[in-house]
Amino acid sequence: MEPKRILIVDDETEVTTFFTYFLQRKNCEVVVANTGKEVKRLLHDTSLSFQAALVDLKLPDADGLELLREIKATHPACEVLIMTGYSTIKSAVTAMQWGAKDYLEKPFDDLDSLEQVIDSVLSASAKQKDDLSQEAAQYGIVYSSESPMAQVTAIAKKLAKKAIHVLIEGETGTGKELMARFLHGASNRAQQPFVAFNCGAVPESLLESELFGFEKGAFTGAIKSRKGLFELAHNGTLFLDEIGEAPLSIQVKLLRTLETGEFMRVGGEQVGQSNIRFISATNRNLEHEVEMNRFRSDLLYRLEGIKLAIPPLRERTCDIPAIAHYYLQKRSGTACEIEPDALELLQRYDWPGNVRQLLNVLNQTIALHECERLRAEHLPAQLRQKATQPKLQGREQPAEDQPQPGSIEQAIERECARFVESLTRNIPSIDGIDFEYLQKRIKLLEGEIGRAIIEKGLSETKGDRQLLSKKLNITKRTIRYILNEKG
Repeated sequence: MEPKRILIVDDETEVTTFFTYFLQRKNCEVVVANTGKEVKRLLHDTSLSFQAALVDLKLPDADGLELLREIKATHPACEVLIMTGYSTIKSAVTAMQWGAKDYLEKPFDDLDSLEQVIDSVLSASAKQKDDLSQEAAQYGIVYSSESPMAQVTAIAKKLAKKAIHVLIEGETGTGKELMARFLHGASNRAQQPFVAFNCGAVPESLLESELFGFEKGAFTGAIKSRKGLFELAHNGTLFLDEIGEAPLSIQVKLLRTLETGEFMRVGGEQVGQSNIRFISATNRNLEHEVEMNRFRSDLLYRLEGIKLAIPPLRERTCDIPAIAHYYLQKRSGTACEIEPDALELLQRYDWPGNVRQLLNVLNQTIALHECERLRAEHLPAQLRQKATQPKLQGREQPAEDQPQPGSIEQAIERECARFVESLTRNIPSIDGIDFEYLQKRIKLLEGEIGRAIIEKGLSETKGDRQLLSKKLNITKRTIRYILNEKG
């Protein structure tokens, strides 16, 4: 078997020496680079190909994240491990979102764990991805192999055992609580309580007593003492859903408990102590809520140890067949076939209510028709009508100018319109807007999108630039220009 060539990028000689010895014992050919300049020279050496790379996040002359982008652009099949200290764990998670396989924390004290991570990179990863998807499915998180959820779940799995709070962002119905349960189940607290609480489901007057508990006689109707959620979740996980709905009066007390672990029951005099891992979720833009003085910035900084963003269903339509088949089989106990025309309609609908809405539609459809094969005519008429309507952007267009339903052009138009709507919605007023900066930033976005598409294309074509230039109908020189390569 031909040895794999591994690139080690670190400015510390002790680190490169350690990994050189470690990997050579695994029959790997090791190439070492101590600077970003050396890395770029190696990446553009056409005689070299790398199967994996270990890259330090902080180099004297380069940013590890930028090197990650260059490695994935020039060697798309190369699996990258980011090496980082605990203080930069947020950047390490960003690296995974940009395509890194995993990250390693310095100092490398746990050699068994270190070896497991490296072995997972050196060995075939198809089975590992399948194992992770099966584990996630136990919590109701279902996705296909090419879904963006695969990456989100891989990051969640990595974070699960870390002593760090997680803020889950996502629209209503995307499965934020399912992800919280997955994080708890994969953590070292899995055998301890998981307590979920929706901050928007309880009146403000009762919220404090629900969270912190109360003593007998604390208020009218308090005929006996009662534990709050902080006591019930001791040593386990407390999931605060819709944290953006919590009133400011409660946010102050939440902040203290997050900082110290201390709390006090309503009407009590004794300070309690709780050891809790906090996971919170929101469908709001909390940064905007902070700007509008509706959410405390110090509480946000405490909650968002790490952010996990769950994409809406319309951005992962490839998951719809897997979710539908999984749910229907679970509901009936036997496989319920879905006709291709029905699947096509399900994938063309926008799903404003996300996965929750999809499951409700499937449930209603099967309850009404009791069919063994779900066909397009079984689906609700309103869904069929909206799924087949052309998506008009801003004004009526002639029929001949409309992109065909399901086409890439239509998806681009839809996403552009959604971007404009989201941008304007999140700007509360034009007062204070630097319009010149806004225009410049949008122009920069053109280059960022171009690079992202080129990098995706290089990944799909296994780095074959000749093939990519034909597919995109551009020259190889244009590809180099978009990637900002010299020469």
